[in-house]
Amino acid sequence: MKKKLLLIALLLSCCISDFAQRPNMDSLQKAYNKNRQDTTLAKIYFYKSMYVFLTTNVDSGLIYSRKALDLSRKIHYEWGEVNALTGIANYQNLNGDLPGSLKTTFEVLPKALRLGLMRTVAACYNTRGLTYSTMHESQKALDNYYAALHILEKQHYNDLEVTLLNNIARAYLDFDRTDSAYYFTKKAYDFALEKKSLRNFGYLIRNFGIVEFKKGHNEAAIGYYRKAINDSTSKNDHYLFSECYRRIAEAYQKMHQADSCIYYAKTAVDHAKLDRNPDQVQRATTLLTNEYKAVNDYKNAFYYQEITQQAKDSLFSQQKTLQFQNLVFNEKQRQQEAQAKEIAYQNKIRFYTLLGVLVVFVLIAAILLFANSQRKKANSTLKQQNDQIEAQRKDLEKTIADLKNTQRQLIQSEKMASLGELTAGIAHEIQNPLNFVNNFSEVNTELIEEMELELDKGGISEVRSLTSDIKANQQKISQHGKRADFIVKGMLQHSRASTGEKQLTNINVLADEFFKLSFHGLRAKDKSFNAEMVTHFDPDLPKVNVVQQDIGRVLLNLINNAFYAVNQKAKTAGADYKPTVELSTSHTADQIEIKVKDNGNGIPESIKGKIMQPFFTTKPTGEGTGLGLSLSYDIVVKGHGGKINIESKEGEGSEFIIDLPIA
Repeated sequence: MKKKLLLIALLLSCCISDFAQRPNMDSLQKAYNKNRQDTTLAKIYFYKSMYVFLTTNVDSGLIYSRKALDLSRKIHYEWGEVNALTGIANYQNLNGDLPGSLKTTFEVLPKALRLGLMRTVAACYNTRGLTYSTMHESQKALDNYYAALHILEKQHYNDLEVTLLNNIARAYLDFDRTDSAYYFTKKAYDFALEKKSLRNFGYLIRNFGIVEFKKGHNEAAIGYYRKAINDSTSKNDHYLFSECYRRIAEAYQKMHQADSCIYYAKTAVDHAKLDRNPDQVQRATTLLTNEYKAVNDYKNAFYYQEITQQAKDSLFSQQKTLQFQNLVFNEKQRQQEAQAKEIAYQNKIRFYTLLGVLVVFVLIAAILLFANSQRKKANSTLKQQNDQIEAQRKDLEKTIADLKNTQRQLIQSEKMASLGELTAGIAHEIQNPLNFVNNFSEVNTELIEEMELELDKGGISEVRSLTSDIKANQQKISQHGKRADFIVKGMLQHSRASTGEKQLTNINVLADEFFKLSFHGLRAKDKSFNAEMVTHFDPDLPKVNVVQQDIGRVLLNLINNAFYAVNQKAKTAGADYKPTVELSTSHTADQIEIKVKDNGNGIPESIKGKIMQPFFTTKPTGEGTGLGLSLSYDIVVKGHGGKINIESKEGEGSEFIIDLPIA
């Protein structure tokens, strides 16, 4: 979902803090302690989000931006509202919510223009440029960068120009326009040296290397890449290291030096993994695949080709999401840009009107009437545009409602799919108590016949013995009847939509039921399937308030996945492998813990962070929806205030751990 997010974060780390002028936080805090003015508190919230949390805690930064927004709107403080929205747009960009970031900048831009906050206007254009660059819409990115640069030059914000010049140079490199890229990189380089603004200086050096490589000057390109890596401002910058090492490998590839190419490409892969950047991983592993094929090392070629495919799959999913979301906001962007141009035009009219007042004082009355007429026309135009925006907002709300309805249908489909898996297990489980009921009923019938004979004979002592046996059998019939009734009610509860009503529940009993039902359900579908079932239930486990059918679905999902994992490994592991699934419970003073453990193939480290995402599945097409673990996470974390963690070692197995609060 967050394509090239780390690239954006690196660029934003310099440009966001630059665009918001650095305040004296101590002076602001002292001023607020003295006068207790809400406007000062709104500024403190905003500057905390931009300087205290920007590079340390994105969630806290977003919270403080929203605090600044809520307070500013409450006290009608427009400066605070506009800057808080700018901060929110930046954090939306960092979190990969590109449509949300665009939407917020659309809202901020006309307000910032009306208030004359040109530094904020430039920040909005730069943020939009970064967003379009991530979407591979390089021309739109350039347009927004140039709009921001024009404002910076006009307003003489010299401290921000290096950031914009570097962004423009990278956009031209994406276009393969090396002359333009070199011009803007050189301009940024000289400007940074002149102003001693050396933050992220290594990126400019890297740009020179890319230009030389595109011109065929491989040795010169390698020299620049090494300088970028060794630059003091590039410390621990894994994205820059990954890109430079990969580009060194590409240069050695052009020079037909296979060993050097492979060495630097592997180094690039290591840094790309540290950076968690699928785009850089895919580029570096593709290079390794081709080089190993060229030297007939097909084992390593296949290994890196697998990594390349995983990275491509991740990028493809992100790209499709961005394309879909981009379609939703294209039309609104056009409307907002038209509105921004109209407001800018009106501001220009006001400027020239005031200038005319100063030059020709005798025409004050006529000029004021003209300005008033223009203002009325502008208000009329703005009202029409606001009506159009309101209509679009309603359309967007309807679209969101439709998407939520589709989500509910997908969740119901997933529930019914799990119900289908339960059916065979329930049929097997319910057969046992029914067999007991039938058998004891037949025995009671025989005992009653025997009792009638004894009554005829007058054998009262024998009758008493028989009635005792009948009574014991009747108790067993009742016991197994209740057992069958419990299984049927459990099935009905699972099939019904959850009411959200929590009940005190014995988790040991619930877990044991679904453990057996899952096993017999899989056995019904595949007679060859078998696995050892191990339980370690805490006998003193307290009851907890939970929605039984929801927690039952969570247990069923995790147990089904565990049986699936050991079954898959059994197909290839050989005769010595013994498939085993363990289910255990324990508790502390304030929570209970449920563990589902298997000795299957485990979860690769590269996908561990994704398995809770909606629609992500490692199963073949048709065998998994990708919703089971996502719904389980929502039920445990959002529905019950608990936690769900994963411990896994590839090749040895996995363990899912659920923590539920007792209170």
